[in-house]
Amino acid sequence: MRILSFLLMSVVSTGLLWSQPKSSLTVDQNVEDFDFALTELETSYAGFVTYVNDSTRQEYDSIVSSLKHEIELKIRPGYDAALFLYSWFDDGHLGMDMGSYKETGKYMSDRRKYQPYEMIRPYLPEPIATQATTKTYLIRLPEFDEEIVSSEWLGNAIDEFISSKCENLIIDVRGNGGGDERIWHQLLPLFYDHPGTTKSVEFRMSDNNIEFLKQAAAEFPEAQMILDKFNNTHEEFILLTDKEDIEIEVPKYDGKKPRRIAFIIDANNGSATEELLIQAKAISDRAIIYGKENTGGCLDCSSVRESALPNSGYPIFIPTARSCRLPNNGIDKTGIAPDVVIPINYPTSISDNIDEWTLWIANELENNTY
Repeated sequence: MRILSFLLMSVVSTGLLWSQPKSSLTVDQNVEDFDFALTELETSYAGFVTYVNDSTRQEYDSIVSSLKHEIELKIRPGYDAALFLYSWFDDGHLGMDMGSYKETGKYMSDRRKYQPYEMIRPYLPEPIATQATTKTYLIRLPEFDEEIVSSEWLGNAIDEFISSKCENLIIDVRGNGGGDERIWHQLLPLFYDHPGTTKSVEFRMSDNNIEFLKQAAAEFPEAQMILDKFNNTHEEFILLTDKEDIEIEVPKYDGKKPRRIAFIIDANNGSATEELLIQAKAISDRAIIYGKENTGGCLDCSSVRESALPNSGYPIFIPTARSCRLPNNGIDKTGIAPDVVIPINYPTSISDNIDEWTLWIANELENNTY
């Protein structure tokens, strides 16, 4: 599972800070910022050669040319041009941090933006592990972050489910945009019915990405494996594993398993959360995904590294790896669809409560046979 952990590992920061008042930048400095972002994009972004192809190259070149012209005419700062260009790719892992969500997301597609679910008050999912009914247990996981849902907390929640008399398990991931997938690996034994696979990734071997891998090698031996493969082949893309399909490794487990498993999703799910759904469905015949909308779609390009524009200092985020699902079977353009579309209205509130959707799904698990 260390290999799978490496697919969505956290960014390695350069430690660069916002450096200069943005209004004082000269045209040359703005051009330099944009050229820096452009070079990172074209040489290091793993999705670039997938998304800039024969059908999109003319549009891409036109956008770049127009943005450069606007910078030279002092119509647009270099950092804003870079943000616009990055947003054109509609990749949730590729982007910039402008200091506020409003500024960061101003060119983002509506599908990519955070969905506030304003009909739900409050829409503030919090970690909870409790019986929803006498037969169904609820574990709500709003984020995979050790400060919010730690490995220890989830381990205790699993133990409490095992100790309960509940037959079924609901895993509620509404609002969970991802994080550290190593946290949820301990759930896999509860799901396991048969072997299954997930897709590996290919790393784009630019000079900056190679340096990123060297920094990561101390924690992830897989990074050194990639570097060793590159030193032997010097290919632009290096496959993380020996094959594109990775067998999902599940520790041996002879304890209590849920009779049926439900996931509750929403449009804010992405990244490591989507990988959890994919792996659960791959190894389990008992897992069903419930929701009204598809997940957000933020999985095709991963292993993000951080850099910063040389003059404005804004952080930029470059995915260094692309999924072997690309180009034909990516997740990002559609997200993951629910198996069952919930037919009732949105819940009144989601916090640390047992909401209406949870109770409806519990009833489905306990009384239906599909």
